[in-house]
Amino acid sequence: MSIKSNEVKFGDITIKILSNSDDLTVSEIEIPAGAIATPHNHPHEEVNYVISGKLDFMSNGETVTLQTGQSITIAPNQLHNITNSSSEAGVVLSVWTPSRKDLIAKLA
Repeated sequence: MSIKSNEVKFGDITIKILSNSDDLTVSEIEIPAGAIATPHNHPHEEVNYVISGKLDFMSNGETVTLQTGQSITIAPNQLHNITNSSSEAGVVLSVWTPSRKDLIAKLA
């Protein structure tokens, strides 16, 4: 397995940084079938747009299932995660503001 210089891995989940500035970070996240992101929070507002697949988004204790073309906004500091209960990989376009400097620091 190789990790490209613009990718960060969290278990089976790959975050590919597409663009970054002081004000925002744009990424593509690949969530393989059966993958579960560890519940986490951060001080960034986050918008997730499902490019492909069917994914469960948990935010603030509530879970919603989104499919291709649907989106969700997660407020800063909200506990959240993504689960892929389907048999196919899902892909999400994620935008964070301000910039996710913590992710940028982890780039290989």
